[in-house]
Amino acid sequence: MSFNAAFPVGLNVQWQSPEQLSIGNAHLKNWLLDTGSLTERVQALSNEFSLELLGQQTLAPHQNELSLLEGNQKVNSTTSYQVREILLCGDGVPWVFARSVIPQAIIDAELANLGREPLGKRLFNDARFKRSNFEIATIAASHLGYQQTQYENLTLFGRRSRFTLNDHSMIVAEVFLPTAPAYSQTPSSESIV
Repeated sequence: MSFNAAFPVGLNVQWQSPEQLSIGNAHLKNWLLDTGSLTERVQALSNEFSLELLGQQTLAPHQNELSLLEGNQKVNSTTSYQVREILLCGDGVPWVFARSVIPQAIIDAELANLGREPLGKRLFNDARFKRSNFEIATIAASHLGYQQTQYENLTLFGRRSRFTLNDHSMIVAEVFLPTAPAYSQTPSSESIV
């Protein structure tokens, strides 16, 4: 299975609070609402972890992204954002598509030269970044390039949250792709959020 969408993929979808969306699968719900580092969780479950950078450049955020960033006092018409889209892969298979919308001020001050380094590595190792509650969305697999495949009619689940550093906020959104372990059942020993 390959990921066929080209940068910028975008996530112009409807986001809602977890309470508004019925998630019947407790295992999936655990993945969606886990407040730890998703990168570390993927690394722990794979023999070979890799990050594929789809692209990063200055782009205008979607309106739904700007709405989430409005709590940021520095947001205005001149605020510049970089959009970064990546795939987190376990054992050579794309498990997670992630889209981050990052103010240029955070790039310049904290995240310059990120390259192929996982963003989560920096965010979760710096207590100055504060995370908001999650929002959840359902996304058609075809939106992410799975046309004419066995996955094209699937509904995928994603989550997003806002990370704030001082007066600047950024968004990190993650979608669990069709072969992600988030959809598989595991022994009941894994805790449910």
